[in-house]
Amino acid sequence: MMTRSGETPPPIPYIVSWNVTRQCNLACAHCYLDAVQRKSEARDELSAEACLAIIGQLARTARGAMLVLTGGEPLLRSDLVQLVAAARDGGLMPVIGTNGTLLDITHAKSLRDAGAAGVGISLDSAGPRFHDRLRGVPGAWAGARSGMAAVRKADLAMVVHTTVFEENRRDLPALTEIAMQAGAMAFNIFFLVCTGRGITQTDLSSESYEETLCEIAVLQGQHPEMKIRARCAPYMRRIQGLHAGEGSGNYVDWSSACLAGRRYLRITPQGHVTPCPYIPEVVGDLRHTPLARIWSESPVLQRLRRELPQGKCGACDYRYSCGGCRARALTQHGDLMAEDSKCRYVKPPDCLPEAPPAPAARPAVRWEPEAEARLQRIPGFLRERVRVRLEEYALHEGVDPITVAFVAAHRPPSFLFSRWQGTRG
Repeated sequence: MMTRSGETPPPIPYIVSWNVTRQCNLACAHCYLDAVQRKSEARDELSAEACLAIIGQLARTARGAMLVLTGGEPLLRSDLVQLVAAARDGGLMPVIGTNGTLLDITHAKSLRDAGAAGVGISLDSAGPRFHDRLRGVPGAWAGARSGMAAVRKADLAMVVHTTVFEENRRDLPALTEIAMQAGAMAFNIFFLVCTGRGITQTDLSSESYEETLCEIAVLQGQHPEMKIRARCAPYMRRIQGLHAGEGSGNYVDWSSACLAGRRYLRITPQGHVTPCPYIPEVVGDLRHTPLARIWSESPVLQRLRRELPQGKCGACDYRYSCGGCRARALTQHGDLMAEDSKCRYVKPPDCLPEAPPAPAARPAVRWEPEAEARLQRIPGFLRERVRVRLEEYALHEGVDPITVAFVAAHRPPSFLFSRWQGTRG
């Protein structure tokens, strides 16, 4: 990866969100992409050939990353299966983000056979009324539930997504039950960032944010068998009382802070790169500039990686482990590095600003070459988590070196991990 002389290359991205189309069969009121229902309004989208070229760039620059193929509605791209297969063959982990209404058993099996590691389906209420109103089409809730059933029948990993509003935040316990009954491996609860059509929506108050995050923590404690995660809400670290480098349950050291531009990027249907879906500032165009150069040289991305946030976020005793949402800071103040005013927390007077996290001490555990090779086949966004966990087990059990048999005996109970191992050999 290209950098200026003497500079340390940035960590590679391990999550890439790609809006492969603006076209959609729904009309969601909170759509950050402002998706369209007519194909004629999406003529500037990348061709299949251009998409395959970008996948080649991702395979070189972000090998092992999770590649989220979403939209609009990605199933409206006739070449979606081809893109999934190319991503798999390039060492990426392709997953599909869909509204679920077009997903039948045939589609689900074709995605599975092409190498999709999983599917994320949006469901925004426990019953159809709010979901259908938000999605702009009657029957959208029933269609999403049908899509969830198809994914389960196809033996694909599934994640349920909900965007939380004042109108549906009391549905979270019931939605958790629906996700569990549907066989989901995780339930992701997204907190609205008012961009795109989302500017017409009313965001939660700071008090409601705090209450909802606390409820998510309770739900996770009640349902340890399924990951329940707050997205676009880095304050969860503070709710858990976890500083950088500390971990507990499903909130661990690698989940801290906003990932935008640090370990995460977004690609638009036209091939533009932005730090995340909710930060519209274009930092490069993949049709003209290699991803490696954009990722390492963009002044915007460098700022996100190197600067502390301003205002109360920069003085906070959770400034590294949380740091606030950079997209909200931009929306609220016009500056990526401004404070996140949505957070109601105020640092106690007797607390110092949080110090930078110390580099994690690596235990002196050796790996047999075959076991190390098996580890390197795990997607990048999971690899270090798995390494740390296996080395902890090895130290506890007095095992040295770590062997293939030890890895197999202690592999994490993750459908995605198991599917990747089965797909990649």
